[in-house]
Amino acid sequence: MLYFLITLVFFSSIEVVSKDLMKYLGPFEMTFIRFFIGGLVLLTFSFFNGAHKQLRDLGRSDYSLMALLGFVNIFFSMTMLQYAIKYGEPAVVALIISSNPIFVYIISLLLKHEVVSIKKISGFILGITGISIVLIKNFNDLALEAGALYALIGAVSFAGFTILNKKAVSKHSPLIVNIISFAFGLICIGIFFALRGSVDITAELFDSPVRITKLFYLGIFVTAISYITFLTAIKRIGPVASSLVFLFKPAVATLFSVMFLSEDIRLNFFIGLVLSSIGSYLILKKNKMPETVCAK
Repeated sequence: MLYFLITLVFFSSIEVVSKDLMKYLGPFEMTFIRFFIGGLVLLTFSFFNGAHKQLRDLGRSDYSLMALLGFVNIFFSMTMLQYAIKYGEPAVVALIISSNPIFVYIISLLLKHEVVSIKKISGFILGITGISIVLIKNFNDLALEAGALYALIGAVSFAGFTILNKKAVSKHSPLIVNIISFAFGLICIGIFFALRGSVDITAELFDSPVRITKLFYLGIFVTAISYITFLTAIKRIGPVASSLVFLFKPAVATLFSVMFLSEDIRLNFFIGLVLSSIGSYLILKKNKMPETVCAK
């Protein structure tokens, strides 16, 4: 239970901790720094537990799949998350991103990887209804805000990553899959920087020890250590129970938003939170979510 709680706190803090940092660097830059630091920590950990020896077992097709995972997750999905945090409300972003099981189910259904189930269809309807309620601020103006739009794009693309990830982790250690996909994702962002010809980082970012500490916190604790604690939680209490971290994350992230950002939480948010959480639970129940779903 301790590892579950540690994972929950780290996962729930990303939106709040990185919100202020987005004033000083761009979403691609934030993603690059976070996963570069996190990747180094995981790589070091792999040498301690011997997982690095599995690298010689990887073939060309394995690297191709992990390269795709890196592009979808790091380059695209996680960057969309940072855009969502920059332009949106942390609590709302956390709720949408944590609705991953809802989007995974509908995509799997379209790909015929899942069968139609009344329980899961009910969960999907409840989840989408909850998300829709959260997004409505004014019934006279139903325009989707930029932050929410980026969060939805990030959530759908992360669901695609989750499905693709199943094949990779079925053959290789989730730790190795993450390390290699992190590397490919970082290469993609590096190429993007080269093509763009600039890096969006202001000097003020490094003027404050607090901001630098936040960067290392996101890289070490949120991106790397939380992954290790999540895997440990899976071993201790099982994958289904561990996946409940995504049900509790929006509530904890909301608490953090109120405490540290003084965010104003509306009634419709709480209604949507309850509905989306119930929906995700119905979909998750008796299902095993991929272990590397925590690569956030």
